[in-house]
Amino acid sequence: MLCIYCEKLIRGGGIHRFKTHLAGKERDIESCRNVSAAVRHQFHQSIEELRSRKRKAHEQYAESYNSCDEVEKEFDEIERNEIQQQQKSGVPAPSSRKGKQVKGLQSYFPSATTPGAQPTIKSILQSKEIGEKCDIAIAKWMMDASIPFNAVNSAYYQPMIDAIASMGTGYKGLNYPRVRGYLLSKLVEDVRKMIDGYREIWKQTRCTIMADGWTDRCRRTLINFLVYCPKGTVFLKSVDASNVSKTVDALFKLFRDVVLFVGPKNIVDIITDNVANYVAMGRLLEAEFPKLYWFPCAAHCVNMMFQDIGKLQKVSETVSQASMITKYIYNHFYLLFLMRKFERGREILHSAPTRFDTNFIALQSVLAQKDPLRSMVTSKEWTSSAYYKEAKAKKFVDQVLDSKFWSQCTDIIKLTEPLVCVLRIMDSEDRAAMDFLYQAIYKARGEMVKRFQKRKKVVDPYLKILDTCWDAQLKKNLHAAGYWLNPAFRFNAEEFEKHRQTTSDLLDVIEKYSYGDPDLNSKLTSEMRIFKNAEQDFGRPSAIRERSTVMLDQWWKSYGCGAPNLQKMVIRILSQTCSSSGYQLDLEDDRDDDGANNSMENANQNETNQDVAPHLSDEEQFSDFEITPWI
Repeated sequence: MLCIYCEKLIRGGGIHRFKTHLAGKERDIESCRNVSAAVRHQFHQSIEELRSRKRKAHEQYAESYNSCDEVEKEFDEIERNEIQQQQKSGVPAPSSRKGKQVKGLQSYFPSATTPGAQPTIKSILQSKEIGEKCDIAIAKWMMDASIPFNAVNSAYYQPMIDAIASMGTGYKGLNYPRVRGYLLSKLVEDVRKMIDGYREIWKQTRCTIMADGWTDRCRRTLINFLVYCPKGTVFLKSVDASNVSKTVDALFKLFRDVVLFVGPKNIVDIITDNVANYVAMGRLLEAEFPKLYWFPCAAHCVNMMFQDIGKLQKVSETVSQASMITKYIYNHFYLLFLMRKFERGREILHSAPTRFDTNFIALQSVLAQKDPLRSMVTSKEWTSSAYYKEAKAKKFVDQVLDSKFWSQCTDIIKLTEPLVCVLRIMDSEDRAAMDFLYQAIYKARGEMVKRFQKRKKVVDPYLKILDTCWDAQLKKNLHAAGYWLNPAFRFNAEEFEKHRQTTSDLLDVIEKYSYGDPDLNSKLTSEMRIFKNAEQDFGRPSAIRERSTVMLDQWWKSYGCGAPNLQKMVIRILSQTCSSSGYQLDLEDDRDDDGANNSMENANQNETNQDVAPHLSDEEQFSDFEITPWI
């Protein structure tokens, strides 16, 4: 074999030795000094692939053949074909003398890579052209049926494709009656079996019953019942409560049936809305089941804080002015074109109906575009346009150039941003927030005071709203117990000194948890002291390091073995959720009972009905307005 790069003559060893020479892989074979890096890398990969294929072939043929002579001959033929293919594709290959002849049975079955050889079934069925034809067929069906593109991200998508492929040709797709009849009932039965499996989990970890009340388009009052446990959330049922939603006794019977179905011993708390009839119903449930807690939805309560803040005169005026700016832009196509030009394609967000927190996120979106908006209304393109001389246009320009408006926007955003952060914590799908709610509220309050130390009159109305809602609805002993039992907060001596009263709340929780069992009460209070003094495993260096880095339930599972009863209580109670439904900030359709439209949704009827300002999305929220993180 003669190397065309370094002109070295290699006597014996076959093609593999020559490829090793070009790849520079073995120490006992001299490497080619003139071969390019690309070719060296290609032959290095070829050797590795060949070794892998040989290894697999030996495993497959070991049971059928006593020797590997025929296998070696087969791979010699494969190597020759590879060299031929590389020469045809223009890749420099080593020149060779007379090739080694293949004899025996293998000579009657040439490799599929040999020109003119019969292709394999797999190479035909999975060719590039056939694969693309299959992709186009799937895409056509999705577009014709208006199936969202993100449906391909479903966990069931690829298993469906694999199942269809395994059926081979001639498989007839499902028809409408079979899908809506037999298959639907079968899947419903599978879900029921899955829920039965969850019932065993509820006995181990305990659970939370979440009631999400809403009104549909037909004005029916519906209640969705869901069961949350650390492993996941299960939809239980939906009830038309139009005839009982306002009656406390009827609501109590409805919720009592749900509690009995799930099992009173399996339930830690029930979370609903905070309207008066639900509050009264919750008190009746707590009296009926002494170990059960009732809470209003934390996310709903925070949203009500935003509603009360929006009623403040300065806030209402500022939000209204921001709404008029947004609507005037989106109701005029030329102005919308100019805005996108000056803001480099970014949009101004507007709020969703009855989602009072989105008012302030929409306000933040307007504030983030302050400089581009000012540049736009003073640009030559705007002053020379036909709109410029209109009375409404002049009012719009005055609003954009109003320094007082922008100053009030900044103050409102700085004051409400901590509360939005609290709402994000309540909405988190990654972990339960029961042990963080108490700390989050007080941290938000402190941050609001800190930002306006020299302007206390500005922050006082906001603090009054926060304190009123916290004291009347959200401040529960279970939330305080979560603060006390969270090592990240309990062992921060300076911070904990401000909240020493949480010890009394923890004792209330222990008494309720051990209701009717004085021995368990004594054990819990004793183990409470062990945790307080960081004794046994609680005082390990690893436990100290992980106090603020590991989730509460995992931390207690690792280091709470010396206090088994307290460990069990913490894992069962404080791993629950404190919100009854997902309050994601990018929802367009909120389902509160009041159904009130807020001021930013009312379009100007005298102008074009083109209010197309986009709703909020997670990627765009707080992307431009930089505020120092605080939690």
